[in-house]
Amino acid sequence: VNEPGASTTCVRVRSVDTVGFLFSFTNALAGFTINIERAEVRSEAGEAIDTFWVTDRAGHPLTSERQLNELRVATALIKQFTHLLPRSPDPGQALRQFSALIREMLSRPEWMAELGDLESPAVLETLAELMGVSRFLWEDFLRLQHENLFPVLVDRAGLDQPRSREELARALAQQLAEVAYRAARVEALNAFKDREMFRIDLRHITGRSDFVTFSQELTALAEVALAAALDLCEETLRQRYGTPLAETGQPSPWAVAALGKFGGAELGFGSDLELVLVYAHEGETSGPQRVRTSQFYAQLVLLLKETLRARQEGIFHLDLRLRPHGEGGALASSLAGFASYYRPGGGAEQFERMALVKLRPVAGDPALGAQVVALRDAFVYSGEPLDWENIRHLRSRQATELVARGELNAKYSPGGLVDVEYFVQAWQILVGAHHPSVRVTNTLLALERLQEVGALSAELVAEIELTYRFLRRLIDALRVVRGNAKDLTLPPVGTREHAYLAHRLGFASSEALASATSARMAFARSLWTSHLPKG
Repeated sequence: VNEPGASTTCVRVRSVDTVGFLFSFTNALAGFTINIERAEVRSEAGEAIDTFWVTDRAGHPLTSERQLNELRVATALIKQFTHLLPRSPDPGQALRQFSALIREMLSRPEWMAELGDLESPAVLETLAELMGVSRFLWEDFLRLQHENLFPVLVDRAGLDQPRSREELARALAQQLAEVAYRAARVEALNAFKDREMFRIDLRHITGRSDFVTFSQELTALAEVALAAALDLCEETLRQRYGTPLAETGQPSPWAVAALGKFGGAELGFGSDLELVLVYAHEGETSGPQRVRTSQFYAQLVLLLKETLRARQEGIFHLDLRLRPHGEGGALASSLAGFASYYRPGGGAEQFERMALVKLRPVAGDPALGAQVVALRDAFVYSGEPLDWENIRHLRSRQATELVARGELNAKYSPGGLVDVEYFVQAWQILVGAHHPSVRVTNTLLALERLQEVGALSAELVAEIELTYRFLRRLIDALRVVRGNAKDLTLPPVGTREHAYLAHRLGFASSEALASATSARMAFARSLWTSHLPKG
């Protein structure tokens, strides 16, 4: 209100008293470049009756209708948000991050439209949930991606329901069809990937999807984005080099197979994409510029790494280290080279044989992908015995070299997730020679199949599933809270970070989480002492 002859503008706020309103409101006024000359704050029977006398930076009352309208909207918005703070996992953090979001928005010309998006109580409720989860979400997602934040939050159907692989592929194809040049398509592809990853992450963080559904959604997005990126890269290279051919003059197609969590459709927060590219035959391209087929496909991999961008290391970061001969090998492998390496006596180590359990074609020529799978089956499920002592030695090295002394790592410490994954993969290799039904890439499905063929008891499978799910949830929670895909060290029991982790995972106390962690990791360790095959 501007009273006649007054040197200030009077702002009166009367509503239910809410914690944090004054902090957030005064921060917002600073973003408006508004000075508070005087304030009167009082409460009556749980109702806040606050009055502020404000001026612009020059010390004059606010006279612009736009300024006054902005002030009214922001005041109402902040009041609504602070009313929802008790629903946040960490109200203090949520309040600080919301204030920072308001300041960030005020710096943008279109901020009034964005504030309008925020006026929905459902949107504000979701924001309160998100902003109390971790500083990482604010730093990497909510602040750096607030261009994605509002479209996702106001699209309730998109936030409440999963999208199938087919739906994602259609939506991406439509967006790519709207732009003509490669650079614009690359930007559109990555914008789509980031926006959809953001939506899928928010669904999981706010409890709209369990971790299995979350993994399936991320995997579907990865497959769609990867296929589109490969198509863009191949089109670019074909314009320069023509069609890759075999020595016979026939086309030499390619296939990309996923490994690791991607191959198992088990992607989580911070997962990378482990890949291997195989082409059918060596030869030469058809021109205009002619190069060896191997060179064409090596360039395809390099161009793919430039095209499918990762905002942060570990998050959809491309990992090609599991290709034949590892980092010392060619970026793309011929089918003959793949067959030569992955065979008894061909040079592949035992850990590479285990890694191939997860191999699954995800892009390229389906017939060639089937040939790659057949070669994998002949090598992995050949019936050649496993060296169990070698596996235990590998785990011991990981626990020593990848975990600092005195720390507990949810993935690599004895009893960590790797113990469960290696155990299941080893049993698949052992049983899969005679039971093709266990030759699947997903860990939970593999356990189901191992039980069906009588290799593992129902009681043991139930315990392994509980342990696997617990460790996966623990690792995802650590990554969400920290925003670091690599740091999977559990915070010390009794610290604020550990207590918050317990709250995030639904445990009543820090001690309850510590007890569950100890029990589950002890069981995972016992897999390698009490549940190996006899003889």
